[in-house]
Amino acid sequence: MAKYFSLIWVLYLVFGQKICAQSPDSPTTEILKNIQSVENNLSGTDGAGKDSAWNILSRMNHYNIKGVSIAIIHNYKTEWVRGYGLADEASHRAVTPETRFQAASISKSLNAVGILKLAQENKVDLQADINQYLTDWKFPYDAKANGKKISTIELLSHTAGLNVHGFPGYERGTPIPTVVQILDGQPPANSPAIRSVTEPGLRSEYSGG
Repeated sequence: MAKYFSLIWVLYLVFGQKICAQSPDSPTTEILKNIQSVENNLSGTDGAGKDSAWNILSRMNHYNIKGVSIAIIHNYKTEWVRGYGLADEASHRAVTPETRFQAASISKSLNAVGILKLAQENKVDLQADINQYLTDWKFPYDAKANGKKISTIELLSHTAGLNVHGFPGYERGTPIPTVVQILDGQPPANSPAIRSVTEPGLRSEYSGG
């Protein structure tokens, strides 16, 4: 425990950070144990490449992470939420459960769970052509697809043969494109049109597109 609090103090000295911990309700003893387990048992390797248990604060210190938010969902309900570090260094504003972070590609896993739930309920055929489900826009197949259709499972597994690795996002005050404009790479979208680069199912290649 002394080591744990010393890490908090070290982190505060290095970053000038405060630790903010909150849960939806008053945490039970069991939940507190779960919180401590998550905080103190992160997997990783030490400088010699050997497996080592990491504390969340030491992990933040190591990677110079200013702020982190964690939410644990159990049986479809938020069991606990905690914020660590600062959302803003200049004002020393602490991270709270209300602090907004850019979800980015973390959303892919949540999206996949939702789609698999629909498949489990027979509302989506994972092997069917994606154009069967697209309404406002249809994927424009071309010769690079080699006559093959893209399936939902190929999108989820990054084997659809699509381009656009990632998206830079948009600055405040700049025009925000529609989803269709992003898909077709039309202004004000700042990324290329999402198209085939290889036939679907040929290989695994990461594609944010």
